[in-house]
Amino acid sequence: MMKFDFKHTLMVLALMQTSLYAVDSSKIKQLAVNSKSKFIKSVYSTNLYEPIWIKGSSLSNLGKELIDQIDSDKTVSYDLPFYKLYKSVKKDIKNGNFSEKLEFKMLKLYKAYMDYLIKGGINWNKFDSDIAALRKKYDYLVSWEHYAPPYSTRKVLDNAMLAGSFGSIFSKVEPKRFKYAQLKEYLVKFLQIRNSGGWGRVKTGAVLRPGSSSSDIPIIRKHLKLVGDLGNCSSSMDSLVYDNCMAKAVKRFRLRHGLKASSAIDKAVRTELNHPVSYYIRKIRLNLDRIKWLKREEARVRIELNIPAFRLYIYDGKDLVTTMRVVTGKPDHPTPVFSDVMTTVVVNPYWRIPESIVKKEMLKHLIKNPHYYERQGKFLYKGWGPNSEKINPATVNWRQYLNNKKRIPYHFMQNPGYKNALGKIKFLFPNKYSVYIHDTPSKRLFFREVRAFSHGCMRIQKPRELLKALSLYNSNLNVEKIMKKLGTNENEHIPLRRKIPIDITYLTSFVDDYGNLHFRRDIYGYDRLQLKYYNKGYSALAETKDGAKNKNSKNKKTKKKKENKKLKKELKRKTENTTPKKEAKKTDAPKPKQKSSGYEVIEIGY
Repeated sequence: MMKFDFKHTLMVLALMQTSLYAVDSSKIKQLAVNSKSKFIKSVYSTNLYEPIWIKGSSLSNLGKELIDQIDSDKTVSYDLPFYKLYKSVKKDIKNGNFSEKLEFKMLKLYKAYMDYLIKGGINWNKFDSDIAALRKKYDYLVSWEHYAPPYSTRKVLDNAMLAGSFGSIFSKVEPKRFKYAQLKEYLVKFLQIRNSGGWGRVKTGAVLRPGSSSSDIPIIRKHLKLVGDLGNCSSSMDSLVYDNCMAKAVKRFRLRHGLKASSAIDKAVRTELNHPVSYYIRKIRLNLDRIKWLKREEARVRIELNIPAFRLYIYDGKDLVTTMRVVTGKPDHPTPVFSDVMTTVVVNPYWRIPESIVKKEMLKHLIKNPHYYERQGKFLYKGWGPNSEKINPATVNWRQYLNNKKRIPYHFMQNPGYKNALGKIKFLFPNKYSVYIHDTPSKRLFFREVRAFSHGCMRIQKPRELLKALSLYNSNLNVEKIMKKLGTNENEHIPLRRKIPIDITYLTSFVDDYGNLHFRRDIYGYDRLQLKYYNKGYSALAETKDGAKNKNSKNKKTKKKKENKKLKKELKRKTENTTPKKEAKKTDAPKPKQKSSGYEVIEIGY
């Protein structure tokens, strides 16, 4: 009778189990060679077709780190394009299907997730094409400069394979500027709100004020509670009365959406209240991805200007030195998005009027009266310098330049003075767009919610305050002497000894210096253009019912058409009537207060 060898049997079983789970490199090679993905071909070829994510009957260290990272990332949800792949991988792991197919799925999941972290979902090539079309349409230098992130999905993987671990790379690849981390935290909060059912719609059309009663009040109160505006109000959530505590919450809500401080629940507020949670999730995601393509380097002293917020900020480290309102370019003359360095302060500037403005806006008056603009201090010269030969505009046949591309051989300049369109101070950062920051005699425009009125340059509310802030870092800026010179019309260029980096951004969702989440109108329609080509899955669920997945594929095209139609109507509503009807009542602009946990700083609002 054969003696039973227990140890031998265990060894055979172990070998059988190993062969059952071992990932075959020859099969990996076969799958890689047949793959259409250059990334997959290259990665496995470099790794000699050995498995990266699976080791025996379990995940390798890299595989475990990748899954743990995605599991812990609370921004990963069903509205992301790689979510189905992620769930499929999790199912295979749970069922113990450690095969070549799982190995390939893991590499695809890594690439999709790391691209999400590093690059985001904006198709910049498509967007650049749309920008080029706008440039042709408006005959103006429309531009959005984007700066590639300093990380590569492939290089990150190569380094991780050499080290045997991803280390802290998942957190390192994300931006550290423009309060990216805080905005990401708000994304998590809004995802939680959506998953809990979201909020209801406001039906009443009448303007509601404190003391009013309405069946919509409980719905509005719930919304304000969910987004954090209601605070510690002790009123019953079911009360139909609009009380004073809720009025403070409405004022805060308005400021966060770029509306003037008021307790009125009007049409503008109802529009914001009736957007579903998914609308705001999409907006936050889009702006997180924009930040990924802004300049990553952060100077200690810097200027940031956000076009949709119509606001300039100057920082010293993490401290806000000062902030002020801004007037930016009109929708058909958009202020370009780019980064540069401020180099010069110009006192009592001349305004060298671009030929495009002369042709589009001045010709009609010059044809009727060649001396029309002289009363505004705008004179015609042979060259650009103030010592250039002056030309009598009556000697020019202005009609010959009407409705054609024929070049005008002369230049209009406006002399320094209080009537000068650039005001009394100009701040230069030489760039190909010929835009800059300057003072303005039209102070009334700073009291409007939407401040898109210029030809592309940025007019600031408090130029003297910006001058004082720059003097803190430039000893050659003698504020007292400059102030005296401002009382004259004497022109002077003062170079900055310390050049100040400036970032001109377009963020329609951002976090302010007090930790509050803001949303702004898409004044140039860039949200719409970028969402048009946003990664599949990001925007497919944008306007679906909150808290529910869109499983009805038949209605996708119809919903997309309705969504695009809605976006067009919204863009039209937000950009029409940009010409001010009446001059706003001029009041003293409130001074910035010191940081606090509350939201009482109107300067950070609209």
